[in-house]
Amino acid sequence: MKIILTGKNSYIASNVCKALILKGHSARCVSVRNGIDALDMKGADAVIHCAAIVHKKEKKYADKYDAVNFELTAELAKKAKSEGVKHFIFLSTMAVYGVKEGEISSDTPLSPVTLYGKSKLKAENALNELRDENFGVSIVRPPMVYGRGCPGNYGRLSRLSHILPVIPLVYGKKSFIYIENLAYFITDLTEKSNFGTFMPMDGRYTSTSELMKLISGRAYSKLLGRLVSLIPLAVLKKMFAPLWYSEDTASMCGHVSVEEAVERSEGRK
Repeated sequence: MKIILTGKNSYIASNVCKALILKGHSARCVSVRNGIDALDMKGADAVIHCAAIVHKKEKKYADKYDAVNFELTAELAKKAKSEGVKHFIFLSTMAVYGVKEGEISSDTPLSPVTLYGKSKLKAENALNELRDENFGVSIVRPPMVYGRGCPGNYGRLSRLSHILPVIPLVYGKKSFIYIENLAYFITDLTEKSNFGTFMPMDGRYTSTSELMKLISGRAYSKLLGRLVSLIPLAVLKKMFAPLWYSEDTASMCGHVSVEEAVERSEGRK
């Protein structure tokens, strides 16, 4: 298969591209930073759109979220459709639900609260309007992605795990996905031309506390866990709050186990 991925410097795009090439596909990452007019998608079997504005302060980049995450996505999809691409895969986000704590199921309404989540949902709606029998759309809403060199929350979580003498024991299951599991999932989606909306995650639920323990190998502390639960700090609440896809909603991907994934993420394997 001939596949084009957007987001030349994207962590997800580069890992998915690598997975596709290992499976024998012709895959290349392209930059859309300067627009898409010169992008030739004729002859491509699929386009995997990973380019996005993420992990940016919303006040400073408010105008960029819609421009990149929504408007560019819609333009790219229209161009792909006009050039005969049959499958468009869009990397969306769990943030389209706007849920900060608890279970996300098929009944959970789409009600994003951040500019990032809102712009991604606008893009999803635009793609759904374009889909037809000749243009299949796959929307992928991953939870927190982790892996070696991953930007964003995992790096902070890893550093904290190594700094603390013990791990705060806070109960609350989470949906996470290791980058190789996500890359494997998207590769499989592409090969099988599976259309629809997907919520991929690792092969089992875990928690922030368990992930931290796997990272550092340190013992749990119930006392520190209680203290963390009492501290009214938004970043801590977000870090440890239970947030997961329901079993009937999630697409479990156990290509790499959670234990092995952490070993690889920490560079121990």
